[in-house]
Amino acid sequence: MQPVLNMRGITKRFPGVLALDHVDFDLRKGEIHALVGENGAGKSTLMKVLGGVYRPEEGEIEIGGRPVTITCPHDSLQNKVGVIYQEFNLVKTLDIASNIFLGRELTTVGMHLSRGAMQRQAREVMARLGVPDCNCAQKVKYLSVAMQQLVEIGKAIFNDIEILVMDEPTAVLTNKETESLFRVMRELTAKGISIIYISHRLEEILQMCDRITVLRDGRFIQTLDNGARTVEKDRIVSLMVGRELSEYYPPKHNAIGSETALEVRGLTHPTLFRDVSFAVRRGETLGFSGLVGAGRSEIMKAIFGALTPSGGEVLVGGKPVRIRSPQQARAAGIALVPEDRKNEGAVLGLSMADNICLASHDRLTVAGAFIPSRKAALVARSMEDLQIRPNDARRKIGNFSGGNQQKGILAKWMAAEPSIMILDEPTRGIDVGAKAEIYTLIHRLTAKGVAVIVISSELPELLGICDRILVVRSGRINGEFTKAQFDQDAIMRASIE
Repeated sequence: MQPVLNMRGITKRFPGVLALDHVDFDLRKGEIHALVGENGAGKSTLMKVLGGVYRPEEGEIEIGGRPVTITCPHDSLQNKVGVIYQEFNLVKTLDIASNIFLGRELTTVGMHLSRGAMQRQAREVMARLGVPDCNCAQKVKYLSVAMQQLVEIGKAIFNDIEILVMDEPTAVLTNKETESLFRVMRELTAKGISIIYISHRLEEILQMCDRITVLRDGRFIQTLDNGARTVEKDRIVSLMVGRELSEYYPPKHNAIGSETALEVRGLTHPTLFRDVSFAVRRGETLGFSGLVGAGRSEIMKAIFGALTPSGGEVLVGGKPVRIRSPQQARAAGIALVPEDRKNEGAVLGLSMADNICLASHDRLTVAGAFIPSRKAALVARSMEDLQIRPNDARRKIGNFSGGNQQKGILAKWMAAEPSIMILDEPTRGIDVGAKAEIYTLIHRLTAKGVAVIVISSELPELLGICDRILVVRSGRINGEFTKAQFDQDAIMRASIE
């Protein structure tokens, strides 16, 4: 079968880094072709070459059997290629309809925007994604992360494209939203549209994709035929990491302490959650499950002082504390690694070193001035302990892969030596190798007596690393499961019933 896309010998260099080394990739008409690899393997870079964001130093691209030159995103669109990047590309001050129609606005005879028609057609697009009766006049900045992702997908499929690239499209979607997306993908491929699918969720890839291409360290490794859905997960992992990864969830060896590290009593917000009570002990890993929008993140932001509750109290080490700001939370020994690492967790324009030191100024300064030797020692120790790669602390954190950015944010809070660590979607958009490393870091924290709270939309992850799981539904705790009671179906039912 003649490929609709053929990329041959694609090479891309950045200062000091060979990001792509003569990579080959092809795509057939009407197929879903997965592109997998660890963070930093070159997946997103290859797609940014196809999308016109980067220009390669070497290589050729053919679309529809003819050579094409793609020097900018407009060239990519002209060749009927649509790309949904992992980083959102929405104008947050505009409404949903305006974002979907951006560059293709409908106008009346008098050249006024036809907002009614745009909103009507935008609602039809969103309905196809499983969001009926969507208010397309709502501004994007007020949407949840999951809804923003759905708008990105709607914006892409609205354009007249023949090749669609999806980079981690389900990372923040619920199971129901993911199934709606898969239905749309099947409809698109049935119409002859070809899809390149990037995801770290290997179960999705095995379920949805016809072929799987593996990249490692910027090089093409192998393409696997999954037409009969017979490729095994362990085979993909072995090709990705270059070694066998026998344990996805490393064993936890420490015992849970008897002392309560954090207790929450009757925490309430006027609109987001109500009467939330729970406790977590030193050395315990407590998981929070539930659907996106159930209030899990908001509860944690209230504990951390980033959101003001209307009632309830928080106790740290058995003593009531009043927390009205993240600074007060840090002083009380509470750390939060947020879900949105790029906007809330890291300062992308600063170096990895500066990000690691952000929460430890008091330990590294005298009279407000940094002591260079203290900073250098902390950064070097953190880079080595967390295996942050490349080992270049002066490099901007925004230029690291997603997994290494996450390690940098973890390093920032680990340096502050908190007694309570809250991790909101800590492995979202991170490859399987980096996930295992983060799970090991969580166990290292609990071994030191730190109480760890993990919010995750991946239930197998919570089952694999937690001692206990609480389920949040509509802003309330709707179930509690000890390790002996772990049952995936029961936990899912508590999320929706």
